[in-house]
Amino acid sequence: MTLAQRNGLQMGVAWLICSASVPAWAQPDARADAPAVSAAPVVTVAAALAPAEAAAPAPTAGAPGMDLAEPQPLWRLDIDAPDGMRKLLRNYLDLARFQADEQVGGDQINLVELRRLVVSAPEQARSLIEAEGYFSAQITTRVADASDGQPMVVTLKVEPGPQTRVTKVQMIFEGELDNRLSSGDERAQDLVRALQEAWALPEGHVFKQAGWSAAKNAALAKLRAEGYPVASWSGTSVTVDADAQSAKLYLVADSGPAFFYGDVRVEGLKRQPASAVTNLAPFRRGAPYQEAQLVDLQDRIQKINLFDNVFVTTEVDPTSAAAVPVVVQVHELPLQQASVGVGISSDTGPRVSFEHLHRQPFDSNWQAKTKLQVGRDDSNLQLDLTSHPWPGQQRGLISGMLSYQIDNANAVTTSQRLRVGRLVERERLERTDYAEFQRAKVESDAGVTVSQASSIAGTSQWIFRNVDSQVLPTRGVTTSVSATVGHSFSTLESSGYFGRAYGRLTGYLPLPWNWYASGRGEWGQVIARSSVSVPDTLLFRAGGDESVRGYAYRSLGVESEGVVIGGRTLATSSLEMAHPLWKSAPNLWGAVFVDAGDAAADPAHLHIKLGYGAGLRWRSPVGPLKLDLAYGRDVQQLRLHFSVGISL
Repeated sequence: MTLAQRNGLQMGVAWLICSASVPAWAQPDARADAPAVSAAPVVTVAAALAPAEAAAPAPTAGAPGMDLAEPQPLWRLDIDAPDGMRKLLRNYLDLARFQADEQVGGDQINLVELRRLVVSAPEQARSLIEAEGYFSAQITTRVADASDGQPMVVTLKVEPGPQTRVTKVQMIFEGELDNRLSSGDERAQDLVRALQEAWALPEGHVFKQAGWSAAKNAALAKLRAEGYPVASWSGTSVTVDADAQSAKLYLVADSGPAFFYGDVRVEGLKRQPASAVTNLAPFRRGAPYQEAQLVDLQDRIQKINLFDNVFVTTEVDPTSAAAVPVVVQVHELPLQQASVGVGISSDTGPRVSFEHLHRQPFDSNWQAKTKLQVGRDDSNLQLDLTSHPWPGQQRGLISGMLSYQIDNANAVTTSQRLRVGRLVERERLERTDYAEFQRAKVESDAGVTVSQASSIAGTSQWIFRNVDSQVLPTRGVTTSVSATVGHSFSTLESSGYFGRAYGRLTGYLPLPWNWYASGRGEWGQVIARSSVSVPDTLLFRAGGDESVRGYAYRSLGVESEGVVIGGRTLATSSLEMAHPLWKSAPNLWGAVFVDAGDAAADPAHLHIKLGYGAGLRWRSPVGPLKLDLAYGRDVQQLRLHFSVGISL
């Protein structure tokens, strides 16, 4: 550094000290919605200047002793603060950013700019650390002159002190919500209670500017979503006592008018009736507006497989709050669709399938889906007729199926089924009620009929899902329960009444250290006199990918005439632990598991079979692809299992 540069810096620092006697940070905070601080610590700015060195002539180019290396920086910044705070200041303090620019080859700042940055540094630092809840920080800025070839050092020291915590939260409401509260409206009271319970910055929490903004945004979003879509904050403030490290929050919300649903208008229809959309609405005209119901309506419309594009909007206009119109814009899918599929599984071997879907056969308000599957061990032909939505979120269904299945290479099961009923689809609950004709026959490879029966029965099935993802769940539960009452006939033994109950519970739970657990339990029971035959398709078997791994598909049951047929009792369970294999491939998991279960003629004859092993999971967009190597303890064999998707 030349003498002229050094003298200039000394004069600049002296000017800096004089001009910093009333620093800018000491002025009142003029930011909108900034906390009002009742007390603030003193911030000092000091400088330690080295004595001026004797004047010396500046070296000339090529003179002996001249340093031709890259010029050294004239100044540097040291931040003395806790680690987390030091990182914050390094990232956002102007002094630190200018120093970083110089280090990567940027232009050096001049003395005037350096003076400005040093003077403004305390104010900037205070703003940054106050946003993190530190309102009683001690901030000291010190400037040390250059010496012995070292640059001038600007030191910013921060002693943050304790963080400020929220000691009071007060919400006041204006507008229609206040009127409803005054009249004792129960829905308004529930909404206010929910807002207070969901407030994200409650008493006892550290006050941070980001948390304050997020809490206000979340509360206002909830208020708008629950019937007051034009609500706004008419006033919010924070009073901070820096000495007591306390913050008091005050909020005033103007709800505006309460909104109610009007008519549902459907746009973009060409062939499909408007009732296919309007019957899905989870609200009626005149019901209170709820944003979640509009999202629910859009999801329901997408699931009926009539449209490839759905957009649900409302016209949020205070002048039409009493009857807000709901506009549904749709684009219809093609009237017909066909596809061919090829697959393979360890349970039933390779297969090829052909599917055809008609979305309005014979100009009716029904969909017709035909599927033909031809496989090594399992072939079937199925026709499903599903109505367009009916009022009350219901749909009609008619289904028929012919099936041919080879079991364990020594028995063949043929069956026919006709089902008529209705389907009710809710957000988490799906209910199906139907009457059904079933006929099933089991023959040995020698052509001996081992089991044969037909039946007419009524069934009610309930499926409940509460998971974070229906395709790739990691948390939550799914439950499937069904009850059947019927009468059998055309049997090898006696005809008669029977009942059937089945339940399956699957749970998912994330664990520490990035482990994931899943468990399954199922129970089934057919109730009938021992002499009454029941179609084999209504009985139970175990073994296979989604049952007891380590055993062949449907190989656990009741042995008769040298072949395995269904039993009247079923009990299985499974426990699995999985973990991602590599951070670079988060969708590839390894898993270990243990399965247990059996199917028998009655509970007394259950002999629980055990299977355990390890496998791989690829979490694909259509569901997990599973590859398992399992050991069946009771058969003392290793078996490879693979499947795609989850089973409910």
